[in-house]
Amino acid sequence: MKSPISAEHDWIVVDQVESTQKVAAEYLKSGKSGGAILALHQHSGVGRFSRPWFSERGESLTVSFIFRDYADHPKPYLISMALATAAAGVLHTELQWPNDLVIGTKKVAGVLAELLTDKDGRRVPVVGIGVNLNQEVFPDAIADRATSLKIAHGQTYEAQTVAKQIVDRIKSLPEPDHWSDILPVWSLFDKTQTKRYLLPSGELAIGLGIGSEGQLFCSVDGESRFVLAGEALFGTAYSDLS
Repeated sequence: MKSPISAEHDWIVVDQVESTQKVAAEYLKSGKSGGAILALHQHSGVGRFSRPWFSERGESLTVSFIFRDYADHPKPYLISMALATAAAGVLHTELQWPNDLVIGTKKVAGVLAELLTDKDGRRVPVVGIGVNLNQEVFPDAIADRATSLKIAHGQTYEAQTVAKQIVDRIKSLPEPDHWSDILPVWSLFDKTQTKRYLLPSGELAIGLGIGSEGQLFCSVDGESRFVLAGEALFGTAYSDLS
């Protein structure tokens, strides 16, 4: 898979930002070069569904990767899901559709995918990843479902080192032209079965697996249903409950 980083100067490290995704959007609009925006402190980051992502200095990795080589890709959700497999391999986690990284029953990292327009009007996949590196305490609202690499593995981590390890892993992935290209790697980490999802209809769905196009295969009151990956990553097709 083509890396978003082609040279050392493609790494843009900023001290403090509202959101690395917003900085990436500005770089694309202005035509500036850069493949990764890494923040030492992000004070207004969000995950999917506009959920806040807590990121304190020295405790988290917050980075956005700009995949210019995949501008106008017909299935941009594959870029995000491929990045999730790279991160899972580096962080030694499991994956829950579409791209939550978990250790046991707790979330340690999340991926946010957006299609952002560059100065030439192309739609470029920009994929942000937030990883809980060294946190030992979490806000009460998420304490029962969040963990960190330090809690899980007993080590201290440095954000840019982890980010570069993820980029190195991306380079070993096959081209994400079809879900079948990603499936063999994803299957190594998959923990989608039994995860609970809330569909837009208000119905509760239970994850059964992943379909042939990367969509969620789930059960609703005993009946099978599919949820498109593109809708989940770039829209509001569902909410996850666990």
